[in-house]
Amino acid sequence: MRKRRLPILRLILLVILLVAASVLVGWLAACGYYGYLSPAILLVAFLAWKLIGVYRRIVKNLDFVFSAVRNNDFSFRFVDNPLRTEHAVVNYSLNRIKEVLDEAKMKAADKEKYFETVIECADIGIIVLLENGTVKQYNSKAMSLLGMPMLSHAERLRQVSPDLADTLLSIAPQEQKSVCFTAEAGDVNLLFSCSSMLYEGHMLRVVSIDNINRELDIQEGLAWEKLTRILTHEIMNSLAPVTSISNTLLHNKENAEVLQQGLETIHSTSDRLMQFVDSFRSVTRIPPPKKEPFYIVELFGEVASLVNLQGVELKVDTVPQDTMIYADHGQLSQVLVNLVKNAVEACVMRGGSQWIELRSRIAQDERVYIEISNSGGAIPADVAADIFTPFFTTKRDGSGIGLAVSKQIIRLHSGTLTLSQNSDERVTFLIVLD
Repeated sequence: MRKRRLPILRLILLVILLVAASVLVGWLAACGYYGYLSPAILLVAFLAWKLIGVYRRIVKNLDFVFSAVRNNDFSFRFVDNPLRTEHAVVNYSLNRIKEVLDEAKMKAADKEKYFETVIECADIGIIVLLENGTVKQYNSKAMSLLGMPMLSHAERLRQVSPDLADTLLSIAPQEQKSVCFTAEAGDVNLLFSCSSMLYEGHMLRVVSIDNINRELDIQEGLAWEKLTRILTHEIMNSLAPVTSISNTLLHNKENAEVLQQGLETIHSTSDRLMQFVDSFRSVTRIPPPKKEPFYIVELFGEVASLVNLQGVELKVDTVPQDTMIYADHGQLSQVLVNLVKNAVEACVMRGGSQWIELRSRIAQDERVYIEISNSGGAIPADVAADIFTPFFTTKRDGSGIGLAVSKQIIRLHSGTLTLSQNSDERVTFLIVLD
């Protein structure tokens, strides 16, 4: 430490000598000793030159440090031995700054490695990309789901599937999108979810990717199980009396009255079974929508005129008033009429002053939301779980295909139909159209 003080003492001594020499020059000039003035001025110039040299050396070293840090180069080190340089103290301070920056860099690298490890251990795919589609980071799970060894830009996904590239480029924060494409192992269904963050002056999108094949298979299996159970129930209910009556007729061939009644029963049962089969065909053979532009206000007015409200108050709210959609007018009208009829039946069954509300709005993602609400009381939980299952009904004379067909029609429009609210105060079916 004592050795490092020597350059400081020298620097202070240099400043004192410069001040003293300047004072001497002034005194010689004032006293008229011009013969000694030239050497004194030379002494002042020499001392000033020495100080300027120190200053320039410090500035040069500082500039070097800033350039090195800017280029992420921390390999430099200045000589800070007082026996070898006059700038030992300054160099020592610069070396300390370098050590602090080195430590900060190591901590940042450790933190980055930590987050990379966390991302790599995630059970879902993660991709971090810029707004222009340049990929900044990803984990191996994402590459496995996308079927690529590496990814530098979203456009490279076009060689796997154009839909994948378009989805990754267009997905917005707080948005979810699903994509289905064909890989070597078969059809793959991926769910993309997006969030955003500001990092180093860049807006980054963090996209998580999950394979929903297993979930879809489970849901498909449950749907088939429900459908099979209902089909079996309906067919057995129809065939059981036919089998029983035919067996009776075989043992009563001579009784014309019994034969007549039996044939009538078989005929009515067969007719009911045919109606059931026709209903099944209507669910599975919905024609593709013929889309055209029209105003929702016109659609709501048409629905109101087609349904017998039976004294139930109908409220209509369209925001904005001139909302226009591109869809199959007839099919969408069929869906709304079916939902409003169900709402009327629920309200009438509950009794009292009840209401139904048709409401539409445009969300920030430019999708159209249509709500069909009523005050007819909550749907029981066990019923709500199966209301969209074909042929499931709680009505004595119901076919159980109304909501199933409605959901299928909306799906053909690339939309969704869900029971979004179910309480005693309000039951709401929500239609979302892209």
